[in-house]
Amino acid sequence: MGTSMNTAVSGLRAQQTMLDVVSNNIANVNTPGYKSERTTFSEVLSQTLSDAVAPQGTQGGLDPQQVGLGVKVGAITSQFVQGGLQTTGKNTDLAIQGDGFFVLSNGTTNLYTRAGAFEVDASGHLVDSVTGYRVQGSSGDIQVTGGMTASPNPTSTASFTGNLDTTMATGDTSTANITVYDSLGAAHSLTLTFTKTANPGEFTYATTTTDPAVTITAGTGSGTIQFDGTGAISGGGTGSITLSFGNGANNNQAITFDFGSASNTSTAVTGLAATTTLTLAGQDGYASGTMDSFSIGDDGSITSYANGRSHLIGNLILASFNNPAGLLREGQNLYRESANSGLANLGAAGSGGRGTLAAGALEGSNVDLSDEFTKLIMAQRGFQANARVITATDTILQETVNLTH
Repeated sequence: MGTSMNTAVSGLRAQQTMLDVVSNNIANVNTPGYKSERTTFSEVLSQTLSDAVAPQGTQGGLDPQQVGLGVKVGAITSQFVQGGLQTTGKNTDLAIQGDGFFVLSNGTTNLYTRAGAFEVDASGHLVDSVTGYRVQGSSGDIQVTGGMTASPNPTSTASFTGNLDTTMATGDTSTANITVYDSLGAAHSLTLTFTKTANPGEFTYATTTTDPAVTITAGTGSGTIQFDGTGAISGGGTGSITLSFGNGANNNQAITFDFGSASNTSTAVTGLAATTTLTLAGQDGYASGTMDSFSIGDDGSITSYANGRSHLIGNLILASFNNPAGLLREGQNLYRESANSGLANLGAAGSGGRGTLAAGALEGSNVDLSDEFTKLIMAQRGFQANARVITATDTILQETVNLTH
């Protein structure tokens, strides 16, 4: 009698644990990035009443006689099934489509999460909105705003487009004004003067400046351009100039003039019998600027914008594990490495089997309510049935006691 009652008690305990797991899943049905848990039962070692007997002669064999001693919780396993994506429109909200975890630092160690509800704190760092832990990138903490400035870029190439009128008289000139930037981001004005020579389709050019902070190295910034009978450049498609500055910027800055090289065929300067329209098509220098917005790509690249240009300011990383189910839950949507999860493999989103990112969205809980309610009924019935076994055993024991009266 004692065995049946103890067995039923083990059943009550196991079903109660299943109820605890199911109730926790249901409670987290709206928790971003939550992964449901599953309870797996296993039987307790059986008591052997008699061993198996092998067949002998004309006598058949006998199976062993064993009585089970109850049930126990064999495992509580996290189910890392993809949750549905919920659009939020907030650019700091991120969802992982596929495997992987965001990496957060609490200042001493890394923790991992699937919940990408991030914010930008007062220092401009991207942080977890629940804990304040900083989101990690390939270079550590990710800073996206907070008075960040884009570094200037000194001009190295200036491309030209338009036309030089080949009907100009010998000695006639035409000018083009351009702006270039030094290593400090300061702008400087240069003037290119094109002079028609006596040779058909040929022009010479020279560069001057009225900027007192600029010195043009002797022998640079001048050259000859030759056009063929179709008006296309046949010689002198590129030139160069070297500048020095009196404002503290790096000296000996070399700039290539591109009038119609192999990389500039679509906007190449022409030499036709038409009005001169030669002008600067573009140059690759720019001043510094304050970054005023940012976006995060599906590969984790973080791009900020300043002066109408985009600048890569960081790369958000993801962690993958050989056995995600082995991670330890820390609460607050966080996980920690365990002895059976394996070490975190860090890398870019979309690489090494890691999922891609969706900005402006959150991954919802993967709890299936219909499945959880079914498990809830099963656990309830299991608990009731085991309670009935205890009641029945108690009744039998009572009857046994009554035999003495």
